[in-house]
Amino acid sequence: MPRFAVRALELHSAYAWDIAWARRALDFIAAHDMTALVLHRNDIVDQVVYPGRMFGASDDCANIFERYQQIYRKLYKYTPTRRSGPYQRRDYLRRLCDLAARQGTEVWLQNKELSFHDIFLEFNPQLTKGGTVCPNEPFWWDFLDAKYTELFQDLPGIAGIITAPGTGESRLSAAANRCDCDLCRGVTRPQWYSKLIGAMHAPIRAAGKQLAVRDFVFDRAAHEELAGAIEGLPADIIISLKNTPHDYYPTFPDNPRLGRVGPHRQWIEYDCMGQYFGWGIAPSIMIDDIARRLSVAEAAGADGAVFRTDWESLDGHSVFHTPNLVNLHAGAALSRDAAVPRAGIWRSWLEGQGMLTPGADAASAIAWVEALLGGSWEITRRACYAQDCVFSDSTNYPVSLDHAFWLAEEKNSLRDWDSAKADALVPTEAVARRVMAEKDEAVARAEALLTLAALCPAGLTAAAHRDIVARIDVFVRYVRGYRAIGHALILARVLLQGRLGAFREEAETLLRVALADLLDNAAAFDAFARETDHPHRVYTLLSPDRLRALHADLTRRLATRPAS
Repeated sequence: MPRFAVRALELHSAYAWDIAWARRALDFIAAHDMTALVLHRNDIVDQVVYPGRMFGASDDCANIFERYQQIYRKLYKYTPTRRSGPYQRRDYLRRLCDLAARQGTEVWLQNKELSFHDIFLEFNPQLTKGGTVCPNEPFWWDFLDAKYTELFQDLPGIAGIITAPGTGESRLSAAANRCDCDLCRGVTRPQWYSKLIGAMHAPIRAAGKQLAVRDFVFDRAAHEELAGAIEGLPADIIISLKNTPHDYYPTFPDNPRLGRVGPHRQWIEYDCMGQYFGWGIAPSIMIDDIARRLSVAEAAGADGAVFRTDWESLDGHSVFHTPNLVNLHAGAALSRDAAVPRAGIWRSWLEGQGMLTPGADAASAIAWVEALLGGSWEITRRACYAQDCVFSDSTNYPVSLDHAFWLAEEKNSLRDWDSAKADALVPTEAVARRVMAEKDEAVARAEALLTLAALCPAGLTAAAHRDIVARIDVFVRYVRGYRAIGHALILARVLLQGRLGAFREEAETLLRVALADLLDNAAAFDAFARETDHPHRVYTLLSPDRLRALHADLTRRLATRPAS
């Protein structure tokens, strides 16, 4: 019996609307004995539902076309670009649900609420107060009832909804509320979460479907507020928890809410693509981490695992484009069986990508890719994290001193969840030397892969070998960029804020070298872009503009510092 009853693959962004990608996902699900496909867009339900009731359609309409009979003129007058979109996407999703049902796969929609079209602010001027939109006006609860009632009338094949109510990424949420009206002052965040979830839950349950609520938040206070609302929810609501408490940062501890959700079923979410660990362009093979996180979740009572394959802010990119696809193979296998051999996971990836020579012994190829890529996370960790703190902009290079330390210490604060990291990046000589040594080690480990990569093992196709060699070359360049960044940022911070004593002169010299290295890497990236033709995401990460922006910021800051 599989250890997790629900084993889901999650598609984000434009891939949710691409039938070729949906079929690819369904094929993977079938081949790896997974159970569900999750389609994610913040506004995915609004892309399918008008809702007709808000435009004057009668409640006795049975589907979108009966509603359209009554409201097409009003739609064309007020939202001409949305007139045909919802019914087109409705038919697409009906077809996708049919294909999924043929192989026994559930389809779930995942969004962030509240989400809505601008026209409703025009129809309901009471929603806008003092230039901000109020999340507590009663309109929203009727709106949600209409939205989800109509959704399941038109898409009865959808198994359920997964929603995140506690994030500033929603169009409107108490988590990022700027309205200060009497209604808002009288409602706490947990009370608002309960109202919103209740307004969704009623029509979803009436349709015989399921609701899962995500704990997607950005700090400990919001985490506890949402937890307070979750504890009082109806028992049939599923709680979906990221593997860490704050986004998908592998250096962060396990989500402390695991096992603390009352009578609710639990799912764990895991990002395989690597929004925060290299996008697969800097490979990060997470087999051991996935195995450990799933074991923690299983011990806490989780019965579902959802594996994310892309990111809505990175168009045209997916785990299927990179070696991080190994992570999806690992998630699929380990969510069925904790004892699956590591070699079997590597073989599954190689075979699935057609990288093995037909009829050849695969043992050498498996051993080679495991030796080459198996330790990649430890390189990426030392590159785009600093003492385990998030030092990157969703894997991109930071663009200023303040940007980097805002990311590491405020927006993505590790010390919020691990008190031992409170002083991880304080401006001292000891911290500076640790950060620089970490970046140097990342480069040394990455460059050591070049020799191994050059040796093509028996059983691996020549095309697969060329592809992997090219990826390692890009990886090394990316890590070198982070060495220059890490040295320059920590030295600049120490010189601007620290008490250095005898280290000052050495720090000044080291910083001059690091600043020159930033420009050297930028020039090398320019030349690389002119001379090569990789997918565009490679050049997004190897960004000379980001390096030059950082160089200019540090140079300006240092030039205007008070004399010591």
